[in-house]
Amino acid sequence: MKIGLIDYDGKIPNLALMKLSAYHKARGDEVYFGSIPNDCEKVYCSVLFTWNKAKAERLRLAYPNIEFGGTGYDIEKKLPPEIDALEPDYDLYTTGEIYSRICRGIGTKKAKLKKAETIRNMGIGFTTRGCVRNCAFCVVPRKEGKLRQASEIRDIVRPGSNVITLLDNNLTADPHCLDKLAEIRDRGLTVDINQGIDVRLITEEKAKALSEVKHLRSLHYAWDLMEHEDAVMQGIEILSKYVKKWRQMCFILVGFNTTFEQDMYRFRKLTEIGVDPFVMIYNKQGTVQLRQFARWVNGRIYKVCDWEEYTPWVRAKQSLGPDLIGEVTG
Repeated sequence: MKIGLIDYDGKIPNLALMKLSAYHKARGDEVYFGSIPNDCEKVYCSVLFTWNKAKAERLRLAYPNIEFGGTGYDIEKKLPPEIDALEPDYDLYTTGEIYSRICRGIGTKKAKLKKAETIRNMGIGFTTRGCVRNCAFCVVPRKEGKLRQASEIRDIVRPGSNVITLLDNNLTADPHCLDKLAEIRDRGLTVDINQGIDVRLITEEKAKALSEVKHLRSLHYAWDLMEHEDAVMQGIEILSKYVKKWRQMCFILVGFNTTFEQDMYRFRKLTEIGVDPFVMIYNKQGTVQLRQFARWVNGRIYKVCDWEEYTPWVRAKQSLGPDLIGEVTG
């Protein structure tokens, strides 16, 4: 039987697809990834982001027998337990495939190929599923429910690699957080806490433990809503006693329930205390103003010019006029 697997919009290896690959290969099926023959008896497609759902649906024209899954398509859909329990097929992704997903943006080709090789060889998985929060903008509470244990650090480690990616939704809420960080430290692992940490739950002990492990990239967290300000600032203050601010990044959610003035306030507050901000537009849709704001912040253009002097924003105001500045664009 010929099986096709499509990773529609991911940047790191897709755990569900790797487990599907392991399942079908164990059955003796031929598994195709990337280039999918039209005569595959079954095609699976994972969609991570809701804004890609409609575009992904067009694949039905080529593959009438396609089955969609992933958070961006159906938050209720899950792998069958017998497949979810399998070890992932890490051979599914090549370094070249990963490089093609991360090659945009700044950085040399050599550096990005090295990063792709690291991602290709790393272990990936969840030690917990779910979350203690119930944020209105987040699908995790509906998809996974309350926080619960899923596996151990040792289950994620791959032979021949000392890098792991944790997909846990809220590591700092995990009652075993300190033990897991200690195990990561003692094993000499480098970790990417992919979903970030909940900085509002930082304590002296957690901050110290986070500082004692090697991180694959910046330690990141979020300031989503204005009412979180005091808790976020307190958490950053504690974390910064142990982790330098240049090793931190804070995501700012915009386009959900804040005004532009509040978005700008959060940006300025973070830069004033020395924390790198990164703007995330809710559902990747936003006004012209928010989309230009995200480019100005995320491209670090704010370091060389003020917002009101940012040429694309100035031109947008002139060409659209005040009545269209607030229009939502996809």
